[in-house]
Amino acid sequence: MEKEILKILVIDFNQQNIIKIKDALSSVPDVSYDVFFAQREDHVLKRIDEEEFSAILLSYDLPGANGIEILSDLRYKDLPGPVIMMADRGDEEFSTQAMREGAYDYVIRDKGFEKALPLVILNAMNAFRSKKERERLQREIAAKKVELEAANKKLQELDKIKSGFVANVAHEFRTPLTIIKGNVDLVLKGGLGKVEPSQKEMLEGAINVANRLSRLVNDLLDISKIESGKMQLKKERLNLNAIIEENLSVFSKMMLDRKQVLKKDLAKDMPDIEGDIDKVTQVFVNLLSNAIKYSPEGGSIIIKTVNLEKEIMVDVSDTGEGIAPENIDKVFDKFTRVTAEKKEGTGLGLPIAKDIIVLHKGRMWVKSELGKGSQFYFTLPK
Repeated sequence: MEKEILKILVIDFNQQNIIKIKDALSSVPDVSYDVFFAQREDHVLKRIDEEEFSAILLSYDLPGANGIEILSDLRYKDLPGPVIMMADRGDEEFSTQAMREGAYDYVIRDKGFEKALPLVILNAMNAFRSKKERERLQREIAAKKVELEAANKKLQELDKIKSGFVANVAHEFRTPLTIIKGNVDLVLKGGLGKVEPSQKEMLEGAINVANRLSRLVNDLLDISKIESGKMQLKKERLNLNAIIEENLSVFSKMMLDRKQVLKKDLAKDMPDIEGDIDKVTQVFVNLLSNAIKYSPEGGSIIIKTVNLEKEIMVDVSDTGEGIAPENIDKVFDKFTRVTAEKKEGTGLGLPIAKDIIVLHKGRMWVKSELGKGSQFYFTLPK
């Protein structure tokens, strides 16, 4: 194995010190020290500019010069190795200033000081390399941060363009859809003459498709409003139990047709809170309709409300197919459907519901197990 070669510059004008240092470094096994000496102050900085040294040993007390001043000059150079200060006994007070000015260590020139130099040099070089590596990593991280910030800004701009485009398209769809629904409904109700059974079936199908498109348009508009920060809450006093009771009647026939069992456990001490009645109703209706849609025929749906200390909580549970663990975190992602079974819908209902709850400074989450159903929770502050 070849010996490691280290170039050491010794800045010391005392000949006895120079001899001791050279002898000590020449006797180290496994490392070959190539030792250079600076004998005049005006040659020091020039020598350092012209050559690269693994380490520099700098004396504090130089005849006609000040080692601290030289150290201050070296601080602004891109040195490849550390600077180690040396001083005689009695000059220890300089050490703090030396370390502040960039020295990696200091040595007191007591009797036999030279024997410790190889270890001091090794430790200083390791500390120097560690610092340089940290600085390199910090520069890389800073550069990556700038890149990521630029990329993120670009994505935000693109997302803003996308949201604006979606909102414009949705608005453009809304008017013709309203006209189509109105005209088809007029024909269906006999406004243009008698409607035969076969015609009625086709017209009802057209109305269903138009209604589905209307829901999609409304969802897209809601998403655009939320993303642009334009969704406003019209807060007033509301009672969650009352909202639940009112909307359960709307879905009672659907549950009856599917032979599904509804179980209610509504808190008797449910207080009124501040919130947007229409938006909170939208959230509950979404969770209930999903529970009905994903529960099998003859399944159970449980609606529970709880009056907590600082908030109220709603729990909508079903006995459907459940959600795989790897998909739990995706249920609130836009345009994402986590169930393998194809169901009608936009994939926007749950993201919109969660955003509405967050706008109310509430929380929404889900617990689920494959084959055992899902439980969706949301809270609203009192």
